[in-house]
Amino acid sequence: PLIFSVGFLVAKTPCFSSQGKIPPNATLIFEIELYAVSKGPRSVEAFTQIDMDSDRKLSRDEVTHYLKQEFERDGKKRDASVHASILADIFKKNDHDGDGFISAKEYNVYQHDEL
Repeated sequence: PLIFSVGFLVAKTPCFSSQGKIPPNATLIFEIELYAVSKGPRSVEAFTQIDMDSDRKLSRDEVTHYLKQEFERDGKKRDASVHASILADIFKKNDHDGDGFISAKEYNVYQHDEL
């Protein structure tokens, strides 16, 4: 596994850990172990899976269907208003031309802001 070390300064007030008090302005170093790498939600494969009619654009119905499948998969109960809110947010952030669809270009499988 890959291990990354990350350091940062703690706030100016003292903190506490299981080993006692951490002084102000101390540098903490964390080791983060990467367990798995998988294709993210913006992969070409994910777009193809959501695009049920293969027209190279995602409709509200297609995205709704996909979200319902994902919510069922994680087993958490969600109110219908949660679905509507998430759907509205997805289209607000991704439907740049306002045509009611998310095109492959708008979906942008090659550029991410997650990393």
